[in-house]
Amino acid sequence: MYADKFRNFAEEFFESEKHRLPNFIPVGIGTGISFYFSLNEEPNFFINSMVFLLTAGAFIAFRRRFFCALLTLSLGFFVAQVRTRTVDTFMLSETDNRPTSLTATAESCEKTENGLTFVADDVHCKAYPELKKLRLTWRGKKALEEKTDYIPGSRILFRAILFPVHPQAFPGAYDFKKQQYFKGTGAGGFIIRPPKILRTSTQTGLHTFIGRLRHFIDKKIETHLRKDTAAVTKALVTGNKSGISKKVRSDFANSGTAHLLAISGLHMGIIGFFVFWLFRVLLCCFPCICMFRDIKKIAAVISWATVLFYLYVSGSSVPSVRAFIMHGIVILAVLIGRNALTMRSAAIAASIIMILSPEAVMFPSFQMSFGAVIAIIALYEKLPAFTGFFKTLIGVTATTLAASIPTALFSIYTFNQLTLNSVPANIVSVPLMSFFVMPLIVIMLFFMIFDRCRPFIDLVGYGTDLLMKISELCARLPGSFFVMPTPTAIIMAIFIFSGLILMLIRHRIRWLGLVGAAAGILCYRLTPLPDVFISPQAKAIGIRTEDAVCFNRLNYFRSATSSWAKSVGFERKNRFDSEVCRKCITQVSDNSWLITLRNFRVLISDTPESFPSETNIIFADKNCNFAKLFCVPSGEYISNEHKKRPWSR
Repeated sequence: MYADKFRNFAEEFFESEKHRLPNFIPVGIGTGISFYFSLNEEPNFFINSMVFLLTAGAFIAFRRRFFCALLTLSLGFFVAQVRTRTVDTFMLSETDNRPTSLTATAESCEKTENGLTFVADDVHCKAYPELKKLRLTWRGKKALEEKTDYIPGSRILFRAILFPVHPQAFPGAYDFKKQQYFKGTGAGGFIIRPPKILRTSTQTGLHTFIGRLRHFIDKKIETHLRKDTAAVTKALVTGNKSGISKKVRSDFANSGTAHLLAISGLHMGIIGFFVFWLFRVLLCCFPCICMFRDIKKIAAVISWATVLFYLYVSGSSVPSVRAFIMHGIVILAVLIGRNALTMRSAAIAASIIMILSPEAVMFPSFQMSFGAVIAIIALYEKLPAFTGFFKTLIGVTATTLAASIPTALFSIYTFNQLTLNSVPANIVSVPLMSFFVMPLIVIMLFFMIFDRCRPFIDLVGYGTDLLMKISELCARLPGSFFVMPTPTAIIMAIFIFSGLILMLIRHRIRWLGLVGAAAGILCYRLTPLPDVFISPQAKAIGIRTEDAVCFNRLNYFRSATSSWAKSVGFERKNRFDSEVCRKCITQVSDNSWLITLRNFRVLISDTPESFPSETNIIFADKNCNFAKLFCVPSGEYISNEHKKRPWSR
């Protein structure tokens, strides 16, 4: 009886959703990719290949949905391992305190708040011949005053101190080392002597041409605009955000408008629509064209070409690639007369990006971009078109809310930050971007060809100043900044799959997504937080109390300690000897402290020689019987040392 009911329900579900099931293909691929990257050891490539071939053969032979689901999972796992083996970046393992001379080709040279940052490719270094790509920083007064123009493609002599890429600070923290591994960057370095150009750029090719073009545009903008305005304008035009000051970044983040600084679907869509509208109007002025040609299709092709150009100029980030693919699908739909904006276009874009760059799934740019666009498409599949001023305002508000919910979730997971001011800030900022800033950027880029762009650069700078003032005003409002503890990977999986069920399915079963979201919130509230943080070599030790996060030192591993403090819900850090920490921390000796935390006590010392072994943490039970606990990176007592992955070398 129950089996028949379940069979009938399943048949009803698949019948109602059969046209939408392809939208779940990237879900299966992404799940397989995520499972691969969650492993502690590299899986056997031969076994992985056999599993993929068997599932592919089973799907071809039986053509069943079950084997299709298995195929997408195994495909994601397989392409992730193939990509990892193909990249095979050599990662520097230890800091070399001796200055090293090396020659490299400048891929980019970006001006920052403190100096210059180089991305150097084709590295030739006698000390480390395996290194192919570096990220070098030159800081200080000399760097800020440097007048030499380091054009991309130039061969440069560097004198620098090299160091490994910073590993994951603690379990669950952002893995910057993994990101750099897939970018091919094997080490970082501090430049100690002004770089010397050995020969100017003589390389040819599309990559070098685009690099020079982006460099030329940045120089033009820097020449005519003041520092902060130029930095934000460069972020909107070429995607170069390195020069944005901490204050401006903080204002955009706290106001919920940080997405405006990252080239994404908003920027691509505005430029594509503006060019489409502009050329359609211009072509209507020529009767000999509009009477005998389909000007809508001509304008669509020109719009696609413009977006392709902007994709290269803006740096080809994951959100911009996603937007370009979806824009291309929309243009194709216009050319063949089909419905343009559907969930299928997002599924196609996600599948392409996952197969070509599977590591993108693990980073916030992919997560936020696709989370926002899927939510917006799901919203407009249900709501009617808005006409009139007030209805349009309602539409903008609904769109902002729909995009803010998934982006807020990933913002909490990655940056431990939540803002409630995104709706009012975006209601003002998005129209300003849509109808003023981005159209002027298109015109500015066009007139740069003739070197007559100064008036348009000034107008773009005026619009950028307005955006900065809006973000600064909204960032000062109450509710602009909340520090949230990091949810675990399992809780994030609950939220993600619940959201996908709610947005991708039209059957009534979709309401289970709300149940899953409620379960995720409950688990998030009940998950215990880590109590102890220990940096490598136990130089920085942190304790989470009821009221604060306390560290024995604040000058070691500042980035890691700040990240851990935010991951447990605190913005500020305190020293052990501060007033807020004294009630639960007692100093036993110069390098030892007794911590009283809830139902146990901890004796901590940062001098291993104080104890018979190299143990740095000792727990005491009620009977004062001490049990040794080996030094670990966090209160979860999970070490990264056991992970044997290529980027962890």
